[in-house]
Amino acid sequence: MCGRYKLITEYKKIVKRYPLYAEELWEEFYRIHREINRVEIFPGELVLAINNKYEPEMDWWTIRAETWDGKIANAINAKAETVNKVQMFREAFQKDRVLIPATSLFEWQLQNDGTKKKYEIWFDEPIFSFGGIARHCEIKGELKRCTAIITTSPNETFKLIHNTKQRQAVVIREADQEAWLDPNAKESDVMALMKPLPDSETHFKEFEEEKAQGSLF
Repeated sequence: MCGRYKLITEYKKIVKRYPLYAEELWEEFYRIHREINRVEIFPGELVLAINNKYEPEMDWWTIRAETWDGKIANAINAKAETVNKVQMFREAFQKDRVLIPATSLFEWQLQNDGTKKKYEIWFDEPIFSFGGIARHCEIKGELKRCTAIITTSPNETFKLIHNTKQRQAVVIREADQEAWLDPNAKESDVMALMKPLPDSETHFKEFEEEKAQGSLF
């Protein structure tokens, strides 16, 4: 799964990383959110996402929907294996895929004594993009754009660290981002993009809380 992540970078670097997107929209985002500390981004918060119009938007990180039996389901993640089949995700996966920029993510390793050790994980691309989906949901009586990060089977590094859930977040390479966002792409082509990144591109270290400081951009 992916339950927390980080986005710490300079404004000029994120604009360069996503050159297809209108810079004036990035400037608007930066002006509104420059005071937000984003060392650790949690579910149930507004997060930066890139929609299929190549525009940045702020989405609520939790998809909420009513199930067939009238109950309310909440999801921060969607499984790559079933995202095209589950009712609350299916339409969003077909037509409303998004990119969620990040610079690292966090996972916990269960220890033999029952405690958990926290790790920070990152990839070869300094700013990478989670594969996500977005749709409108009712949150606290208000209609919001909501998002979930897709997860897939783990590589050996994630198996070692995330040793209880055995999942890892889908990361879309820069070369594949246009194909991911294209609402007219073939489903089989999109499914092929959700394979785990290899161990050779995966890096990690034990997280040190006292060094966890910084701000978005």
